[in-house]
Amino acid sequence: MCGIFCFISKTDFTGAHEEILSQCQCHLQNRGPDETGRLKFDSRVLLLGTVLWQQGATPCRQPVEDDRFALLFNGDLFMERDGPSEDSDTRWLFQQIVATRGEAKELRELFGVLKGPFSLVLLDKVHRRVYFGRDCFGRNSLLVAVSDDGIVVSTVLGNKVQQKTVELPPNGIYYVDLSEDNLDLHIFPWNTKTEESESALNVTFEDPIELPWLHSVNSEISFNYHDLLRGSNVEPEQVFNFMLSNSAVSNLCHDLIRLLEQSVRERVVNTPLFCRKCLPLREPCPHPRLGILFSGGIDCTIIALLADRFVPESTPIDLLNVAFEKIFRPNGKKHPSTIPPPIDWNVPDRVTGRSTLQELQRLRPNRHWNFVEINITRQELNDHKRRISDLVFPLKSVLDESIGAALWFASRGHGTTDEAVGYRCDARVLLLGSGADELFGGYSRHRVAFYRDVRSKDGPSDAEVEQGFRSLAAELELDWNRLPSRNLARDDRVIGDHGITPRTPYLQEDFVALVHGLGASQRCYYPLGAGIGDKLTLRLCGYRLGLRVSTCLRKRALQFGSRIADRKQNAADESTFLSEG
Repeated sequence: MCGIFCFISKTDFTGAHEEILSQCQCHLQNRGPDETGRLKFDSRVLLLGTVLWQQGATPCRQPVEDDRFALLFNGDLFMERDGPSEDSDTRWLFQQIVATRGEAKELRELFGVLKGPFSLVLLDKVHRRVYFGRDCFGRNSLLVAVSDDGIVVSTVLGNKVQQKTVELPPNGIYYVDLSEDNLDLHIFPWNTKTEESESALNVTFEDPIELPWLHSVNSEISFNYHDLLRGSNVEPEQVFNFMLSNSAVSNLCHDLIRLLEQSVRERVVNTPLFCRKCLPLREPCPHPRLGILFSGGIDCTIIALLADRFVPESTPIDLLNVAFEKIFRPNGKKHPSTIPPPIDWNVPDRVTGRSTLQELQRLRPNRHWNFVEINITRQELNDHKRRISDLVFPLKSVLDESIGAALWFASRGHGTTDEAVGYRCDARVLLLGSGADELFGGYSRHRVAFYRDVRSKDGPSDAEVEQGFRSLAAELELDWNRLPSRNLARDDRVIGDHGITPRTPYLQEDFVALVHGLGASQRCYYPLGAGIGDKLTLRLCGYRLGLRVSTCLRKRALQFGSRIADRKQNAADESTFLSEG
């Protein structure tokens, strides 16, 4: 994970760039503690990069530069490629860019074959263009602020900047031409996007960028869960075995597990063999180098099981489980108590996390799983709110406050284990289950969409089920399209603040292509009830891997499972916590 900062001035530098940089440089340094570099071009462009070393034999200082190009790159490229294996992603990409000679067609083709989370800024000194953008899922943060002085593009800015700031929509690769007086924005859009999706910025659309992976999975799957279960009278405890006895369902689960296993492997093995503590000395490291955000639910438990295959047996894996002190209110009686009760850290996610830990220990008895209990008081939360506010910015909702703070404390990794009271997770990679709910129908609004036209939830007719799946399909597509704007960039800013790279195995391109090609009736089946019917296909994958407890756990949002959220607040309201900063 790296920090990117770029200032593009409309005229010669006036000093505004240094003022803006000073407001966010500490956050950029937190993201990239291993290397820092900066470059000025023609008194118009300032580039600054901070590097967190994750790939390649040695750290690669940024920006990478030659006589023609300068590149800032934040991300991971997970695909087969030519060249020395010890090359970092940044060096490899820079060499490919040099080979394009700045030709637009060749650049579009290059950007189209990139697989993995990334954001970048590219300066072409000959064509006098500055390109910037992020992958089509928006997994890595990039903010843009436009003012009378020019354009700021940065991974993180903080809420003290005066310029109007937005998350750069992940709709393609943008560029500005330094020869144009107004620095108008142009875009080469990903071919998944339309002009209607570009709402935050005024841009000129140019030729699209084709994404070959969109068509990499050619799978004809004809089953649907309603037809398979209709009239079967199968007992609830036998649903998973019954479904997996169907060859079409079993083959689909096999393909999904294979692709997800590949995704987990890429995200586990592509990092130096050092934790944060051992990295400066480059000494052999016996400590955990991988952490998993762990609530005990099906999403993170499948990831943990698959990650076990790629971590040396002698190396522990940290399972990070966060809990917050419950909000205390006087009871309002005639003599209200003002003394808060003892803190109960057994929040819902702690209970399910402990339960599922036992299942992991049963399935993988030779692995040492560090279950890290991270307990945060309301006072500690308040002590860090200014820093969290800077990272969540420009988002300001109650939901952003809750999830942003929960992820910041979870990824910081200060807690207790069964062996140590003052434990600190020094892993440099954190795996998250982001995307699973959007892909497999895990949210309550998906269930609501399905039942919108159903009169009887106990026995819906075939026609009602068919209509329910149509409504669900529309809701799933809507949720998927707004995923980048809802949380991924925010999570990247928050977790990256600790010098940790968040990686999301469910958002691997080939895996997404397969799931996105499924019908709604092949992803979930709500008449089976909560904890089974939602994310049914993913639960079947977990069952096939040997999981039993977590396959039947109900979906619970992080903000409620950790008890950071106040249920009396509306998630969409502006947060006073964040706006006060």
